This record gives sequence, structure tokens and C-alpha cells, in this order.
Amino acid sequence: MPLRFPVVKDGLTTEALMSFATDHDIRAVKRWKVSPKLSGKPLMSSRAADACEFAQLAAKRWRHYRDTKTFATSLNHLKQLIAANGQGEFCFHLKVTADWFQGILGAAMVRRTWCHHLMIDFLFVHPNVCGQIVGVKAVGLQMLQSVCLLARELGCKRVWGEATLDSAPFYERQLRRPVEDVFAIEKHEIQEFAARVDNPTAKACTIEASELASDHDEAPSPNDPGGEKSSHEAHADAR
Repeated sequence: MPLRFPVVKDGLTTEALMSFATDHDIRAVKRWKVSPKLSGKPLMSSRAADACEFAQLAAKRWRHYRDTKTFATSLNHLKQLIAANGQGEFCFHLKVTADWFQGILGAAMVRRTWCHHLMIDFLFVHPNVCGQIVGVKAVGLQMLQSVCLLARELGCKRVWGEATLDSAPFYERQLRRPVEDVFAIEKHEIQEFAARVDNPTAKACTIEASELASDHDEAPSPNDPGGEKSSHEAHADAR
């Protein structure tokens, strides 16, 4: 970390940057709003509103880990926490930024569980992205792959999370198997996902595949493992 990877902007491949988020970043994401430009576009407005809500829920949960000092602000910090308490539960936030986009493109809240798995609590993109005001794709996919890269670095044997009704097709396509309300990426699959971020040829193939995907199932909705929002209503299209 930080990690550079390609995304698609207006049909062209460009670069974005993923890094650990700070408390300031999380407060900034919490202030996301639905753009007035989405007035009269109910589906896009709903997706953007979901992204804003999930950002707020992630910030709410983050406060607990911040106050209990069980959050990590870097990979080294996370490794130190794990070394000090092998069965501790620790949280970290990731952010995606780019020099061509003002603010944060997307974010993920991830927990390292007591049995040394990574759980994706939330994964979401900026409301202007999921509302299709800006033509950016593959941010959600690259965040998922980057979480797997971290899992490989930490030696975790599983990455898992909740799949909503709308996000399940995304995970089914990536994992090449049926997915219901929970998905799990096992150790051999973690290696494959991580290799896509590491390998330049694999990066290009990943981007090409994302460009061919349809708007409906290209990327996941935000995850809500805590059940604070009905899964069948959530669809913030984390492209």
C-alpha cells in the first residue's frame, strides 16, 4: 500500500490509487450527497442514495473501532495489531482516489476476524459513479481484488461477506458459481484474485472483461452484513 490499478473512465483505461483511509477520509465520505442532476432518474438516484447511506453506516461502525483502538491505518499497523493479539478483531478502511477525480472514488470497510479471515463489511463507490453522472467502471472490481491481495499478504485463508439480491450476480460471475446471501473466496481463489492486481497482463484482461459487462451486473451493490438496511433494497452499483 498504496496500490495502483487500472480503471475505465469514459471508455479509456486510466489509473486509480488505493490506500488505507484515515479518520478524516471517513468523515469526508460520510458527507456524500445525491446530486441534483439525478432528479427525474429514480433508479440512478436510488443507487446514489444507497451509496450515501452505506457510507454513513460504515462511518458509524468505524467509530466503535476507533474508540476501542482496534482500527488500523496502514498495513504495518494492522500487522502489529495482529502480532499483539492473534485472536483480536481489527478493522480498516480502504479508499480509492485518482488525480482526475475530486474526492474519494470508492471505499471499503474490512474486518480481520478472530480466526484470521477478512470480512468485507461494506464496499461502495461515489454516488456520482453509481448514479452514472461520471463514466467510471471497474472500481468495485479492483477493490475486491485488492482486498484479496491484502489477504494474501496477511496469510488469510478466506475473504467473505454478505451478498445482497443485487450484488449476488456480480459475485457469481467473479467466482463462477451460484451465490446466495453469503459469498466466500477461499485461499486458492484469493491467490487468483491477487494475481490479477500483481500481473500486468492479468490487469488488462480484467479491465477488458469489465468493459464488456452489462450495466446491470457489472459490479456489486454495497454489502450490509449487519442488516441495517434490507438487502433486497440495496443497490448502489459499486462499479
